[in-house]
Amino acid sequence: MKKDLNIFFARFSIIHIIHLIRIILQVDALLKTLELHGSAQHKGHFSLFNCLVIGHTKYKGVQRVYCNPFPAKTFHGSHRMDLVMIRPPGIDNGAFKVSPDSVWYARVLLLFSASAMTDTGSKTFECALVSTMETYDDPDNGWLESVGSRVLYELDYKKPVLYVIPIQSILGKLPVVPVGDTGTIPYHLRNTFPGAPGDRRMGAGNGCKMWFVNSWALGWSRDM
Repeated sequence: MKKDLNIFFARFSIIHIIHLIRIILQVDALLKTLELHGSAQHKGHFSLFNCLVIGHTKYKGVQRVYCNPFPAKTFHGSHRMDLVMIRPPGIDNGAFKVSPDSVWYARVLLLFSASAMTDTGSKTFECALVSTMETYDDPDNGWLESVGSRVLYELDYKKPVLYVIPIQSILGKLPVVPVGDTGTIPYHLRNTFPGAPGDRRMGAGNGCKMWFVNSWALGWSRDM
């Protein structure tokens, strides 16, 4: 039995190594397709921008999604990284219907573009790096779901869940209201959410951030 287990783990390790090598080779092949772009001082593969303007073909007005993550560059003195609703990856346009349960909620960490050489020539990709948030079905606030709202919480910033998505997947800004006095996961729920620690003492405000989705603001922006 012990010998069989050793053989199993040896084969598993070899398969794991082969799979890792394939991923490295695929990433290397992908990086080689990226094209360099010039700027005022340097050349690089990625162009960064701090504002995404979202408009509509039928309605007037725009939304602006801001992202300023770098220490040396601030937006009116702060490192603003807006919360948004996004269309989940892998869903066809015709199969997607916007609802509180079908969208993902996320924070925009980086806005960037890159050009790559494809089989049909050079193509530009405009993307966003986002950190997704989780929803909490609060048994004490069942009425929230009836009005289209949700309770959201952010994961520990040291262990985020990250995605790179096309900017077309960003549906709009997410209006939110902080939960409670501190806007963080309260002390009595400190061990409730995997990957999202709460306050370390009552009212400390040092837990992961927690939000109500402001469904009324979503309705106002839709009807105006």
